[in-house]
Formats: sequence, C-alpha cells, structure tokens
Amino acid sequence: MKHLFSTLSATLLLAALAPASARAEAPNTGGTMGIYLENDLFAGTDRYYTSGVKLSWTSPDLSRLSGTPHARMMLPLFDLIPGIHDANYQKNVIHSIGQDIYTPDNTETFTPALNDRPYAGWLYVSNGVVWKTDRVRNILVMDIGVVGSYSYAQEAQRYVHDARGFDHPNGWDHQLHNEIGVTLAYERTWRWPHIVKRSGAEWEFLPHAGATAGNVKDYANVGGEFRMGFNLPDDYGTPSIGPSSAASTPVDGALGADRSWFPLGFHVFARADGRAVAHNIFLDGNTFGDSPSVGHNVFVADLSTGFVINWRNTKMSYAVVYRTKEFNAQIAPQLFGTVSLNWTF
Repeated sequence: MKHLFSTLSATLLLAALAPASARAEAPNTGGTMGIYLENDLFAGTDRYYTSGVKLSWTSPDLSRLSGTPHARMMLPLFDLIPGIHDANYQKNVIHSIGQDIYTPDNTETFTPALNDRPYAGWLYVSNGVVWKTDRVRNILVMDIGVVGSYSYAQEAQRYVHDARGFDHPNGWDHQLHNEIGVTLAYERTWRWPHIVKRSGAEWEFLPHAGATAGNVKDYANVGGEFRMGFNLPDDYGTPSIGPSSAASTPVDGALGADRSWFPLGFHVFARADGRAVAHNIFLDGNTFGDSPSVGHNVFVADLSTGFVINWRNTKMSYAVVYRTKEFNAQIAPQLFGTVSLNWTF
C-alpha cells in the first residue's frame, strides 16, 4: 500500500507539472482518481474516529454500461435501477478501497472502559454507479469489507504512531471480532442555480438526501453544501469519507458547463449532513456473538467548512469537520480534518 500511494502521488505530480498545451489538447478519457485522507491529528486529538483513508476511481461517461468491462460485474444490479438507461443521464462506475480506524478516548489502558468507544477497524472495497445530469446526481454504492483484526487497523495505526514517535494504543486486544460487512448506500444531490458558464465569481447550493443499509451502518441522511468563489468546478461538492462518497465525478461532454479560459479556480464551502441512525456496528458491537459496545445516539450531525483549489483537471481540498456526539458517554463532540485530491485525466 505504501508503494501504491508513492507511485500514485508521483503520477499526479507529473501530471500537474505537464505543459498546459499538452493537457489542454488531450481529452479526459481516463476517469477521475481521488485520494482522501481524514485524521483527528489535524485537530490535535487521537480518539474516536481517528483515521480514514480512501482511494477511489470513477470512470468517464459511459454511454452504454454494457459496453465497458468496468461495469459488467454489476450489470445485473445496475439494470434494476429505474431510469438509469435514460439517454439524458451520464453514467459512471465507481471502484474504491478504504480503511477506517476507531479507538476509545483512553488508549493508554490495556483494558478499555466499558462505557468508552470500542477499538474497531473497517477495511472495504466499493463498487457502484453514478447517473447524473448538469442539475442532479444519483449515486448507488455497495461496500464489502471486514470489521475486526482482518481490517489491519491495529497494524496501520501502530505503523503511523511509530513513524511519528507516538505511544502505542494498548487496547487493541479488545477490538471488535472479525465480521464480513456489507452496506448499500444511495444518495441524490441537486445543484442550484443552473450555471451555464463557470467563469468568474459564483455561488452554488447543493442539497442532498440519501440512505444507507447493511450490517455495518443503517441510517437516513439529509444535508447540503453552500460554496462560493472563482471558477467553480463542474462537480457535485466536497463530501467527507462515507458509504456514498466517491471521486469528484465532474459533468462531462455536452452537458458540461462552458469553462473560463483562465485555468485556476478557488472557493470556500460550508457543508452540513444530518443522520438518523438505526445501527452502527462500531458502537453497537458485532452482529453475532459478544463484543464491546456502547450503543449509539439516534441523531448525529457533521458540520464542515473548508476551501478548494482547482487547476484545470485537478482539485485539492481541505476541511475541518465537527461531528456531534455519537454515543452518550462520549466526553465531547469530535473534530477532525479531511484532505482530498481529485484528478480527472
């Protein structure tokens, strides 16, 4: 994994430094690659949701899903989606891999308190589909992974702590036990107003609503993002890592808005997402057998603010996320930072 991220980072750097004329003449046919890093170290803490890493690829527009090998594995599921084959929709497939790490507040003790968040990890792969126009986007994603020691969360956290000279968290022997996890997430996002030329100073509001179901998480969510700045990207916002998050998925081809001749863009954004939670395995414990658990709060909200810089086909973002308490004994709401890099090539 370390070598993969090194190679990918070098590739992105070379693309960013390539001559502008060469990139302007080359069509974007390879899709969009996204790298997402989330960590509470940005906020000076080391507890609860302590780390998230995700590598995602979204295909370019696929006029016929059956015409690409990227979609064949999931075609039986895609074909059941009402209206997905409508000619007005652009269609993309999504493939991702990611890892989330959760720890209690007190990581020094070898026996975590019964009312503290359990140690847990989540290693998963995602496959899904996007169907969108220049005004609305739909995402349907299935995550399949493992909770427990096979997620290698303990090894990943200890590697980072060793590299930075931090103490080891000592309670990983009490993490959730191994369990296969599956989630199916759907989210719909709208864009208002309709911008036909993304040039100069602009603002945009992107409300969203969705639901996630499975043995890992079950919830319904609603929220929105407001952004304003210069030469806004032709995409659907900047979410945090989640079951329905994907790479940037810009609008392609004839549906795409006219762009400014000036390649640099910048904007700030504020985003809110509220969830009504029915189940969260990382708090409620394993589905089968005994495991640590603390229960979950029904209503949880994320409030985030940040900025985005986009240069031609590359988008970089940074945000700080405030998450309300997820369980009753949680000593305080959580803050964490999120950094992402998306490159359409």
